[in-house]
Amino acid sequence: MSRQRNVCGVVGALLLLATGVRAEGVGVIPPGRWWERPKVAQELGLTAEQKQRLEETTYESARVMIDLKAALDKAELDLKVVGDAEPLDLKRAREAFAALQQARMRLENERFELLLRVRQVLQPEQWQRLREMTRERLQERMEERRGTGAPPPVGRRPMVRRVN
Repeated sequence: MSRQRNVCGVVGALLLLATGVRAEGVGVIPPGRWWERPKVAQELGLTAEQKQRLEETTYESARVMIDLKAALDKAELDLKVVGDAEPLDLKRAREAFAALQQARMRLENERFELLLRVRQVLQPEQWQRLREMTRERLQERMEERRGTGAPPPVGRRPMVRRVN
């Protein structure tokens, strides 16, 4: 009984780890439809043709990623159900975890392929400038969070002085 609880705990922890890590890998270009932002488009010198190609490329990829994300969500649910079942079926738990890993890999592969297609649309100078702009924006956001008014980092409580 205790061993089964330990295994259930491990499966649960793996599920949390698996679901919390997705989508972090690509992160070198801005999110969303960045080519439609006038400042970005102007600074990169995007042509109308490039904007159209970026629109088409991301639309096609988004349709694929919707299905891949749904498959990932289903795999997460399947692993949760198997991990919560009593008695725990180790074979099914391992199979469900492998299916989750495969679903995540397919989604990440599509994100990476989109990144490659975006890079093919841009000229090398545009690509480098886009990466620089992204890094600069991330740095600004980090600095904003460090400033006053930002919530404390997760796991830390704000210091509160008691007045008697």
